[in-house]
Amino acid sequence: MRVIPYKAAPDQVLVLYNADWQSKTPVLKKTQNIGNESEELAKYYARMYTDPTTGKRPYLLGLKCRHKKFDRDLNNWYIKEASNDNANAIRYKGKGRAPQEPVLRDLRRVEIKIDEPVPDLESIQLSIRSKLTNENITVPKAAAGGVKAKGYYIKKNKASYLLTLDASRFFSGSVTVFFSIKDKKGKTIKSLKLAYYDYLDFEFSERGLDGVADDKILEEDVLEPVRDFLEDPKNALPSGVLLKDHILYIVVMRGMPISAKGVYGAERGATANRGDHGVRGSLQQRLQTIYYDWEGRFRPPVVVMPMKEGPDSASGVVSYVITTALRSSQTGLRWNPYMHKDAYAYTSRRVREPDFYQLAPLRVKREMVMPGQFAYGVTRIEGHDLEDAKRIIDYSLYASKYLRPEMDCRVRAGLAKENKKEITDLTERMRRVEKEGLWGADELKALGFITQIDKGNYKDHKGQGVPFMARPPGEDGSCGKGKDEKADWSVAGFYPGGMHRHVESSNGLNYSRSSVWRLLKQGVTLTAAGAPAYSGGPHITNATFWDNRILMRYLLRGRDLGGALLNSTLYVNWSTSLIGDPLMHPDLSKTVVDNIPPEIDGEISVESYAEFRKVFLEIKAKLKHTRTAPEVALLKATLVGASGDKVTAVSPLYSARPKLTVEGLRPDSEYSLTVTLVDPYGNETKLEKGRVKTRSVY
Repeated sequence: MRVIPYKAAPDQVLVLYNADWQSKTPVLKKTQNIGNESEELAKYYARMYTDPTTGKRPYLLGLKCRHKKFDRDLNNWYIKEASNDNANAIRYKGKGRAPQEPVLRDLRRVEIKIDEPVPDLESIQLSIRSKLTNENITVPKAAAGGVKAKGYYIKKNKASYLLTLDASRFFSGSVTVFFSIKDKKGKTIKSLKLAYYDYLDFEFSERGLDGVADDKILEEDVLEPVRDFLEDPKNALPSGVLLKDHILYIVVMRGMPISAKGVYGAERGATANRGDHGVRGSLQQRLQTIYYDWEGRFRPPVVVMPMKEGPDSASGVVSYVITTALRSSQTGLRWNPYMHKDAYAYTSRRVREPDFYQLAPLRVKREMVMPGQFAYGVTRIEGHDLEDAKRIIDYSLYASKYLRPEMDCRVRAGLAKENKKEITDLTERMRRVEKEGLWGADELKALGFITQIDKGNYKDHKGQGVPFMARPPGEDGSCGKGKDEKADWSVAGFYPGGMHRHVESSNGLNYSRSSVWRLLKQGVTLTAAGAPAYSGGPHITNATFWDNRILMRYLLRGRDLGGALLNSTLYVNWSTSLIGDPLMHPDLSKTVVDNIPPEIDGEISVESYAEFRKVFLEIKAKLKHTRTAPEVALLKATLVGASGDKVTAVSPLYSARPKLTVEGLRPDSEYSLTVTLVDPYGNETKLEKGRVKTRSVY
């Protein structure tokens, strides 16, 4: 079955940047006179995607802090809030004083584990006191098999006993449970005084006790301005269609916060472990669901959930807490109707391969879903600095036109042995893949891509086909050792269009040493991270990011990356930050082999400087690089001294603006310089020789 391609127009993207941004790279700001790097990145994105024929371009929206108390709050890694009291998102409506405990156990599920040595079960003393009437009742042991008996039950486990009690059979409302037990020698081994509450005495809370929404600053600084912009009739298309309905993708630029409170400021978690829950999430995922009907269709009920690590858990008390359904992770088709029904199916006990069927483009799917689930595809453009972030845009443009297996020098080396320059049956291979039901790594191998097994992270590579488009060490447009050389992204980085993500607890944008920053440094085009990892966010799971099997199946057959990510992600209102360009569109039925050597735009820049009694040369080039004729290249420099000494160096990553620092040179010496530009397909452009002189060292 052939996927119906869909390619969004440039003006179907809204770009958000931080208008308050304070530059974090002062050297770059000084030398290039860039005052706001977040804005510069947004303008660069719009400039590179402006259609030269129609003039259509992405929309830009700069966001500013509206609060004096939280001056420039958009410059923090998370959006600070004035209120933080609605993590449980419930409020007391019963009689008497409202409880103050952060964890509220329901009186219907009193459970106490008894695992102390030689307990005397006959010595158990159990009583309940009503907080409303002060009446106290001693609870007897229930008769065996008495389903409706008023009493407690004892169940024998392997090495312990479990006492269970439904206290609502004695009282309604808040109660205190008293429990004690002795050992066979008559010594008290457990004595507890435990508070329990009635879930019927609680209702959902939008704002918490102080009446201030826990996501108020987020709403006023980000979500409201975005809605206002999208719904403003002044911004509507000539046909009258509002941007709200026209825009498909939102791109968040480097400089914007990575994290913000989840809906209503409520905690979420994927497990029963209390430590895995958190209130913070990804700013991108809040924007994705900016028009979800949280007030109506998805207004959560009050529920009772098991919670590990609750109060008194060290004493054997099992907590069934009163909370809202928002605490459960919002996963699956119920929450993301845009996803493929088999996304992450391999994580279930019943492992199955996905079905290949026609997924409607986002433009169409939004009209088909039930009301209240109008969504955008939202990604982030990120990097260590401005140039690093620009590289994602450049790589996405290059991959959209040229991503094919032949980009990998090992594939070209294998073809050369057969006297071939390119794969001529790629379309037929795609049909065969679909017929044979191949997915993930199997599909990519059948198409001709060489996939890498990342042994350092089992969950990443299991059938997924990632890392994707990793370069072999020593690759400089040609292969150093030939086809059998193993790729290693951690050493050589990625080709344009390269993808990888590490599903590990510490992989968050809020940690400078997390793997996402290593991947960005190595030139990945698509990756993902927690936003945040730890630090108040829900714990990352093995299904936190995208399902690469689903993404690659549709991305390589004519769908935008932004839509393919929606098709392959499981969570909404979560802590996932997807880093990439939603307009990347590497349709294998249209991509071609790049046979055009890179062309320089202007002159090579060569600057000599000295540090710590050593001299260096910094060589820079700017390529002719446009949306219709994208180009990236490595910069190779060869310097030969008067005595015949030779120094050769290659820039680490392909770039539209490659630069290279050459070390190992003699001070106050003259060298002949040869510069070569090499693109990902090995096309070379050799520039005229020149002479340079290094600085003196004193």
